[in-house]
Amino acid sequence: MANWIWYPGDFEIYHGMCQNFDREERGFFWPAYWHIADCRHHVVFHASCRLEKETAFRVTAKGIGHVLVKWEEKAPSWFPEGQPFYQEKKYTIGEWISCPAKEIGIDVVIGNRTGLPCIYVEGEVIRSGKNWTVTDFAAPEVPVGWNDMYVRAQQDPQIFEYTQELCRPVSTERVNGGVLYDFGRELTADTLIKINGEERPDRVTLCYGESRTEALDTQLCYLKQVLEIPGKKDSVPAGCASGPEREADCGASPFGRWESGQRYHTKLRAFRYIFVPKGENASLVTVEALYKYVDFPKRSSFSCSDGLINRIWEVADTTFRLASGIFFLDGVKRDRWIWSGDAYQSYFINQYLFFDKDICKRTILALRGNDPVIEHINTIVDYSMYWIISLENYYNMSGDLDFIRMVYPRMESLLRYCMDQTDGQGFIYGREGDWIYIDWAELDKEGTLCAEQLLLARSYEAVASVRRLLGLDAEEFDVRKEALLKNIRQFFWDEEKGAFIDSYQSGRRNVTRHANIFAVLFGYADEAETESILHKVLLNEEVAAITTPYFKFYELEALAKLGRFEVVMDTLKSYWGGMLERGADTFWEEYKPEQPEEEQYGMYGDKYGKSLCHAWGASPIYLLGRYCMGVRPTGTAYETFAVEPQLELFDSFSCSFPVNEGTVWMDWRDGVLDVYTDKDGGVLKAAGKEYTLERGKHIVVKGR
Repeated sequence: MANWIWYPGDFEIYHGMCQNFDREERGFFWPAYWHIADCRHHVVFHASCRLEKETAFRVTAKGIGHVLVKWEEKAPSWFPEGQPFYQEKKYTIGEWISCPAKEIGIDVVIGNRTGLPCIYVEGEVIRSGKNWTVTDFAAPEVPVGWNDMYVRAQQDPQIFEYTQELCRPVSTERVNGGVLYDFGRELTADTLIKINGEERPDRVTLCYGESRTEALDTQLCYLKQVLEIPGKKDSVPAGCASGPEREADCGASPFGRWESGQRYHTKLRAFRYIFVPKGENASLVTVEALYKYVDFPKRSSFSCSDGLINRIWEVADTTFRLASGIFFLDGVKRDRWIWSGDAYQSYFINQYLFFDKDICKRTILALRGNDPVIEHINTIVDYSMYWIISLENYYNMSGDLDFIRMVYPRMESLLRYCMDQTDGQGFIYGREGDWIYIDWAELDKEGTLCAEQLLLARSYEAVASVRRLLGLDAEEFDVRKEALLKNIRQFFWDEEKGAFIDSYQSGRRNVTRHANIFAVLFGYADEAETESILHKVLLNEEVAAITTPYFKFYELEALAKLGRFEVVMDTLKSYWGGMLERGADTFWEEYKPEQPEEEQYGMYGDKYGKSLCHAWGASPIYLLGRYCMGVRPTGTAYETFAVEPQLELFDSFSCSFPVNEGTVWMDWRDGVLDVYTDKDGGVLKAAGKEYTLERGKHIVVKGR
């Protein structure tokens, strides 16, 4: 079988560029405001093979170029004696090329000025695949990039192939003289418009909403499209499709030639509701949706005796699937961008839901782009460091050393870019144009910020670990980490407050949860400091509460790590359950329980600026799987793994979780735990004892 091939990383960078250009707001497009990497546009693919018989092959390409075939022949009499003589011949792309029974070399030169240069080579013997190499004329040949999604000549790797499902509204409602369509759940979909009968409206306005309130607000809804419909025409204007479904771009784009009953489709958007307002013959319009998604497998399941926790799991699953496509995205309505901090948490959630390695690799490569580094990822200092740390985490999950080896140079160059903006204490600081984020919270950001330094120390640790995996010396980064931790403790630990402060330079000695959570999670607080942080920060209601699911992820993980499972469960029910009480059917970017309901959709000074389907809202999946059910790797890629369910949290539960290519199943009811796995290497810890898990064998434990 042949594969489409390209320069490694360029498929992801190209599609990342397309994704980061996809944001739309009230009739205009908003490409991401940071540097967007582009793929290479001029490359040479190469393969060598020894043919036992004459054979033929054909190259299909995206771009322009030619094929060069080269083989050694007997030298003519006039050629210098002792030197090899090669026969070379050029061919056009697309023709069948016959090759002699010799050792041959093949070069395919491809340029694509606007897209991704890639090729597909088919033949009985000669086929494109991972045995080919490629160069961009500026660097030595490297193994090509490829994946198993593109294995047919008719495909185009410049187009990502989604699974599609036609969805019809579950209800239609007459409101204010218009029609409100409710699809019953949030979708990422093309909108399909059908005009019924011979009468034709002059225009159709579509007001989209993640909430009913937003869709009905015809002035301020975030996504709105006005489609001007001209009279009958004999031909289709330029830019309109000629088939039964015609594309209508964002803004006031004409449908083109009209036929009764004909469907037209708009661009991909996220919504649950669509409102067609009064005065536009709304009754003449039928609205449907072409849902587009990646059909990730169902690798996990969870149900328990607590109905609210079950509902939280289901909504988290829905939220995460919507935010997971070609890449892990942040929010599916508003940004639709690839953010490194959001992605970092998505890698962990994925590990307990899909266990899909390819989406991790695609997201990692798209975020990083190519060298040289010219700014922080997403312009955010902490997001660069999350990217660095994510590579060690990805290896621990997958064991994919080939990928780590390929991407390591970009890991080190990004860390050295961070190192170039450290002060005399080794503390990283923000430069003009940098964003020191950490969280939507009132942090004291005057001077250097403690949370950033802890991320830098963790980045040194991650690079040192990866260097050891690759057989490289790690001493430089080990030394830097230890020196930095010493200075963090000297400058940021406040003995009187029993916690790490945000900033020592401001003099305010402000304590927030964020740096203290990192110190616990990364293991950088000693036993006494950890105990102090638990009581004086994490369990202290006088320290400002975290309002985003983003940092609730880290806070609850720290509490679970410290064994405070009752707090974790109470927070899941009050915080995520609070969103459900407010009518959420996907989890939000931010939730403030005290916020009036009429303001709950607002953020960033925009009445509907809050994302109501945000990837970082899905963290209950990780918290339940990793901590409450206790499924975790103890060796690389789950070569060994542990299962340690917290039985006291539930009267009963039934669940399954991926352990790399295998699965572990648990059932707890009537005081009896039954654990089964199809993978060796596991250890069950339950009822104060340890049991060896063997493939195909049940372990039954009486827990009460």
